[in-house]
Amino acid sequence: MLDNDQSVRLNLLRFPLIVGVVFIHANANAVFFSGKQIGVEQNDFMSDFIRNIISNGIAQIAVPTFFLLSGYLFFYGFEWSKERYFLKLKSRIKTLLIPFLFWNICSLLIIFLAQYFPATKIYFSGNSPLIAEFSFFDFFNAIFGFNRFPISYQFWFIRDLMILVLFVPLIQIILKYRPLLFLAIVFISWFLNYWPIFAPSSNTVLFFCSGAYIATIDKSLFAGDKYGGVFVLLFIVILTLNALNINVVFHNYLHKAGIIIGIYAALFSTKFLLKTDNVKPALLWLGRSSFFVFAIHEPLLTILRKVSYKLFVPDTSALILLLYFMIPIVIIVFSVLLYRVLVGIAPNFTYIITGGR
Repeated sequence: MLDNDQSVRLNLLRFPLIVGVVFIHANANAVFFSGKQIGVEQNDFMSDFIRNIISNGIAQIAVPTFFLLSGYLFFYGFEWSKERYFLKLKSRIKTLLIPFLFWNICSLLIIFLAQYFPATKIYFSGNSPLIAEFSFFDFFNAIFGFNRFPISYQFWFIRDLMILVLFVPLIQIILKYRPLLFLAIVFISWFLNYWPIFAPSSNTVLFFCSGAYIATIDKSLFAGDKYGGVFVLLFIVILTLNALNINVVFHNYLHKAGIIIGIYAALFSTKFLLKTDNVKPALLWLGRSSFFVFAIHEPLLTILRKVSYKLFVPDTSALILLLYFMIPIVIIVFSVLLYRVLVGIAPNFTYIITGGR
């Protein structure tokens, strides 16, 4: 079992990381209505710099960190046996598969209805085919994401996680006999953007298996705390360079280095959050709604962005930047409040659709 401080520190990360996921998906300058674009690409230095710092910098550590934590928590204290593995597998039906199916089927139905009614159809008339025109395979592909993102596209994370859970017996063997060679190969593939498999992604495999390896050798995720100040300073430097060099050749390598350093910096930051009197309880309270915010922020984010762009027709960098902040904040606040309402009036239902979280 994790000691209490470690457990609390991991929980303190949950909500900030979900906010990061929302801001990754919020980074858009334009939307489409009936094939027409509203909003334009602005070459405004300050606006681009701010959005790149947040969405292409800080927020980018969110998904790798979630995979790292998932692998670590799955393998922490896990002694292999067929019985224990099937117990883990059974628990993942509740925590992963059921909410995955629920939210993707709901998104499919919502978008289908929105595309059907004239009043809302304009907000869903982008470049994607209409759901009414889907083939039998298209429906299943939209839900499970065989060769595309699921219809609720953020759930690619859960899809990849479910695939890796199925391959845990193989991962267990690899980590026992050739862990460093395997991780080195996957790291190079991830770093160089060469990965021939659609799912799971190199991002998923690298960070899930890294977390699993750290757990199997009985090391703490917070072992880097003694170098935490260095990681924070390096992350700030890399964030700045990353935001200033989005279009240069070496950006991808700078970006990947920033993710690695940023994960350590984020883990280190929880050491100070743990000692706060107000921030700590607030983050722990908000953390309970993290999965719900993750699940519901799309298609709400896309809908609100399209409505906002239709109403305000942003044609300046200042207005685009304002909407960039306001749209995700409104979605996050609404999602947290809706979660609290659902917990109050339908706790069992909420428990099921959030995977028992």
